[in-house]
Amino acid sequence: MPRVVYALLGTLLVSYLASLVLRSEGDTSLLVDGWLVAGFELVASALCFSRALGLRRGRTVPLALGCALLSWSIGDALLTAESVGGATPPTPSLADAFYLGFYPLAYVALVLIVRRETRSLIPATWLDGGVAGLGVASVCACFAFNTILRSVGGDPLAVATNLAYPIGDVLLLALVVGGTAILSGRRNAAWIMLATACGVNAIGDTFNLFQSSGGASHIGSVFDGIAWPTAILLMSMSVWLRPAASDPLAAPKAPGVLLPGLGALSGLAVLFVGTLRHLSPWALGLAIATLITVGIRIAMSTRSLRTLTEERRLQSVTDELTGLGNRRYLFQVLDAFFVEYDHRRGPERRLAFLFVDLDHFKEINDSFGHSAGDQLLKQLGPRLAGSLRGSDLLVRLGGDELGVVLIDTDLNHASGVAERLLARIQEPFMLEGVSVRISASIGIAFAPADATDTVGLLHHADLAMYRAKLGASAFEFYKADIDAGGNRLRLVDELRVAVETGDFVLHYQPQVDLHSGEVTAVEALLRWPHPRLGVVPPLQFLPLAEEAGLMRPLTAWVLDQALAQCAAWRKDAHELAVSVNVSATNLVDAGFIDVVSDTLARHGLPTSALILEITETTIIGDFERCKHVIAQLCEGGLTVSIDDFGAGFTSLAYLGSLAVRELKLDRGFITPLVVDGEGRDLELVRATIDLGHALGLRVVAEGIETAGTLDLLARIGCDLAQGFFISRPVPASDLALHADFRPAVPSVDELKAS
Repeated sequence: MPRVVYALLGTLLVSYLASLVLRSEGDTSLLVDGWLVAGFELVASALCFSRALGLRRGRTVPLALGCALLSWSIGDALLTAESVGGATPPTPSLADAFYLGFYPLAYVALVLIVRRETRSLIPATWLDGGVAGLGVASVCACFAFNTILRSVGGDPLAVATNLAYPIGDVLLLALVVGGTAILSGRRNAAWIMLATACGVNAIGDTFNLFQSSGGASHIGSVFDGIAWPTAILLMSMSVWLRPAASDPLAAPKAPGVLLPGLGALSGLAVLFVGTLRHLSPWALGLAIATLITVGIRIAMSTRSLRTLTEERRLQSVTDELTGLGNRRYLFQVLDAFFVEYDHRRGPERRLAFLFVDLDHFKEINDSFGHSAGDQLLKQLGPRLAGSLRGSDLLVRLGGDELGVVLIDTDLNHASGVAERLLARIQEPFMLEGVSVRISASIGIAFAPADATDTVGLLHHADLAMYRAKLGASAFEFYKADIDAGGNRLRLVDELRVAVETGDFVLHYQPQVDLHSGEVTAVEALLRWPHPRLGVVPPLQFLPLAEEAGLMRPLTAWVLDQALAQCAAWRKDAHELAVSVNVSATNLVDAGFIDVVSDTLARHGLPTSALILEITETTIIGDFERCKHVIAQLCEGGLTVSIDDFGAGFTSLAYLGSLAVRELKLDRGFITPLVVDGEGRDLELVRATIDLGHALGLRVVAEGIETAGTLDLLARIGCDLAQGFFISRPVPASDLALHADFRPAVPSVDELKAS
């Protein structure tokens, strides 16, 4: 409906323009130029109110604009009524009151639009609008006010009324120009239409001014007659335009500088002309205000630029997540050190770089989500900073890697710092209400002893860190004779060769039945006797095997060796079962079940001879697939055990739907019992054992290091136990299978029997 009305109004406007052009000069019609124009404007005003009534929110702008247009329309109607019979309306008249009422209402609408579109603008951008508006106002004042003062005399009230119109127009034009400068770079068709309407209005009033001051012309009459109906129609249409959909991917455009620049030049021009000829005080005052605003704008821009430069510098050298320095900052510090080293003539300074790589961080992300990993990193920064001197530097290199720079240090101090950092890292973290522990590996390199440039220093510390990850120590110093030419790719290549040649050994740790005290099972633990690094435990090199795709042949080798040894024990009348750890890669391998079955058959062993241990994190990583494979293994008669149960990564909800037959309690469950054999820790272990029994599962406790812990576990009903108190992992030839580990206290069954 509005489109039809606007189309009709547009047609009438074009027809009216044609009539103005075709008329002879001085020919006017009270009906057409008066009543019909007033009616035209009233309809346009009514359409603004109609738009306001149809909106649920944002009604203020169309209401204010509608009231402004209605005020002007009433003024036209009153002026027409006062002109009936050829009478000349007085100045001021009632019509002037309504005409002048248009301006404040229009100002309100324009200001509301600008505020709505620019809620997040900085003050400097508003000043851009002020400069542009004031500059235009000063130029307009040069012409409008002088012309009015020259052409109008007599009654002061009449002079004031006639001056009010150019003042209103100048302020309106200043607002439009200023708003256009502020909204530069934004797609806003409604504002463009409003600005066009105000521009048309200014042109019409300018011609009206010339007409009234003695410069009458036919073209001036046409512009004077068509300007206000056109402006009112455009203003009315603007409230119906819907804002264009914004593109969230589009880069924000910077505000333009053309209009503010022209405004500043206008102010300068007015002041320059004012030195040559007399100008209106209004024009001079506006020009001075323009330049003052320019000065404020320049001062704010200078301050903002300085602040922005510092912010950008800090952002460029700060890790956004943790607030620590980042890799760029580290390179700046190290580069500055080496530049000083190259030009130093005094005593030599030493710098140590510690490359810190967090262990088990991936499990945190996989189990709790990346947000939990982020929380851990945020907690870690302040924790580690407390272990450093004020002159030391802690940075985040990326992911789960951190770096520490120690200035003026030696080997002993660097060792102490590494030990303190490791101790703080191993303290529990609270993530989403769960206590989680991680560890780390640290590589240390010195400058200038190990490297004389930044890249070399980081590389050497990285090599030392990987040696720490693969070895028994949690931190290592760079050693040129071991690490030179060695890197991750080299380790992977050496691991691949070891898998092909079977260059591994199996150690075995016994599991004792807490009812009988006899060894009924053993866990096979893989070791890699590395020619450079010594014996490497599985937790250190298995991640490399996973990445290199070596888990299938490696697990096949372990199964073959472990079951061959189990067959040998059974041949010697030791009815033992052997536990073998398997990974997520093995479970998703389509041929894994066949490999297990074929290996058992080749060594003539029943399925009861093999226990497959799967960690909690392996299960939760791909639960549905693991659930399916575990079910198939159990259907074939194999025992599947959940290793490290209670490490804090798996929901108990998973347990009931898995076809497992054994739980191995994580050593984190058992260790507190050594310190305090009573209280909540004991009740938690007891409840977990009862839960396992309620589900028909055998419960194994690992990490037993004292006789008291062994006795306590027997008292509360645990089935099997393993740990250093019973035996460390040893080669098969050194395993004691006849030792009696019967607990010193009665077992649950014995208590019931008595």
